[in-house]
Amino acid sequence: MSTLGPIKPSSSQSASAIMDSISRSSATKLGREAAEVGWKLARSTGKAAWIVGTTFLVLGLPLIFAMEQEASINDMIQNEQDQIRAILGTAS
Repeated sequence: MSTLGPIKPSSSQSASAIMDSISRSSATKLGREAAEVGWKLARSTGKAAWIVGTTFLVLGLPLIFAMEQEASINDMIQNEQDQIRAILGTAS
């Protein structure tokens, strides 16, 4: 079993020339564009999540509390009516 040593550039190409050719390749350009699009998507998704979250806090929670309070009041009224019917002996 033999191990491969590090790849050495030929005398006509230096390491910087190889890096330059890699950085100018179309795959590198596509990768950079994909990273840029991904970053923009992440930023816009974060903004959308912030908008949805704050809208829920401002509009949704007070609505939920009001509905819960109304349900509690309706239950109290129903219990009082049931007690009055039980005292008076009338059927529902």
